Amino acid sequence: MENSSTANFHNLIALFLAEIIRSRKTSLSRAAEISQRVLHMLPNMNSESQALTMLTEIEKDFEEISTLKQVLHFGVQESQMTIYEDDIKEFAAHIFVKNIDLSASFLKDAAKPGMTIQKLCLTHPEFCQYLLSHPEKMSILPPLR
Repeated sequence: MENSSTANFHNLIALFLAEIIRSRKTSLSRAAEISQRVLHMLPNMNSESQALTMLTEIEKDFEEISTLKQVLHFGVQESQMTIYEDDIKEFAAHIFVKNIDLSASFLKDAAKPGMTIQKLCLTHPEFCQYLLSHPEKMSILPPLR
């Protein structure tokens, strides 16, 4: 991966680890194990497809990685939120009837300055799953190199 892509991937990994700790989806010791494994493999990555392969390998031992792997489908280049604006509104409306608080929180996060689709998917993995489960939405995603 080029330097900016590598830096973005490193940022995504850091955000992912912080989010799974913050949301209590894993313990500090487990997050440390995941980060050690990822750090060990980072020097061997030269492309997004290699990163995806690496995450698939790590996922065998750490199921938490599946969210990060899904986010990688959006690429490591930061995606502009305007591309996904209709999908964000559609998802918020979809969950609104089930959970108004979650819908409001999701929209608030989506509107934050500097938010990217990758960060939104890390903080709201159900949105990432929503996008990935709708084949017609996959056409807007950048291809993996």
